[in-house]
Amino acid sequence: MRVLILLILGVWPAVYLAPPAGAQGQNRDYFRVSTESRKYAVIFAGAGADETYQARFQQWALKLYGLLAGDYGYPAEHLTLLAGRSDSAEPIISEPCRRDTISAALNELKKQVQPGDQIAFFFIGHGTSDNQNAKFVVAGPDITGADFAASLNDFAGQDVIVVNSTSSGYPFCQTLSAPGRVVVCATRSAAERYDTIFAESFLEGLENHAADRDRNQRVSMFEAFVYTREKVKKWYADRSRLPSEHPTIDDNGDSRFAMEPNPAEGEGSLAEIAYLDTISASLTEVASGGPESEDLRRLTAKSQDLERSVMLLRNRKSDMDEKVYWQQMEPLLIDLARTSRKLKSLEAALDR
Repeated sequence: MRVLILLILGVWPAVYLAPPAGAQGQNRDYFRVSTESRKYAVIFAGAGADETYQARFQQWALKLYGLLAGDYGYPAEHLTLLAGRSDSAEPIISEPCRRDTISAALNELKKQVQPGDQIAFFFIGHGTSDNQNAKFVVAGPDITGADFAASLNDFAGQDVIVVNSTSSGYPFCQTLSAPGRVVVCATRSAAERYDTIFAESFLEGLENHAADRDRNQRVSMFEAFVYTREKVKKWYADRSRLPSEHPTIDDNGDSRFAMEPNPAEGEGSLAEIAYLDTISASLTEVASGGPESEDLRRLTAKSQDLERSVMLLRNRKSDMDEKVYWQQMEPLLIDLARTSRKLKSLEAALDR
């Protein structure tokens, strides 16, 4: 009967195609969706061992910047790109990627963000580790995991995503693990020292929203991780090579990264509600500034936040009395259906 209700309400794609989400991180409502919250991204493209690597890292970084600015709706003032060893002719590269410029960029970001905003940090380049000090290779003194972890303490009021695509990045990522953070790593140990193809696969998942498994026109970090993991596996299998990298993820703050996360068991559930897309990326093209545009933003935010609530509640189902579960779930589904209907009607009216 309840399945029939869901089909009648028209919310099957938004709810039942999405995997269950976890209940960790309940001390604060992480990754909420509202018209007031904003999303930022900071891209670090480190120093290459030679010009070939340098060009590759910069190419990946520029592509990531372009995808976030285009398909994912990030305004230019919410994007920061540090790349290479010296000044670049590329206007979107703010500074070379060095220890001092990273520190300056984070200090500037700290002045901009508000509580509840989301920040995604991307590391592209070489990594090193001696099992004690894991580092991201930049021009001049390298950045250790401990260095960057200390910097993240300034962003306790924001929702934080970290994607480290470097070799030997696992110990670096472990130092960043904390409640409310989604941390994705290209490797599963410091011993995986060879150059990775993680970044290339990750970008494929973002391009044209290829990683969007539940077809809601948005890409969550869980979806991006699963897509990248499978692409990396296939890359090595197609070449009959033993994999020298194994993507992992941690989003419950226990520093134990998983290759096969199960949101129902607590690993990967926060990543399911951590979306890279901004609200702007989900909007139909309308004249900016009008009242209809504001209504569209409000309804879009409400719909996405209701989806988030549904996913979080679904993960608690095994710990709840079934009657209580449905007493809480059905009002959410009805509200989601009504909001989705209003949203579609407004989009249709604006398209005419």
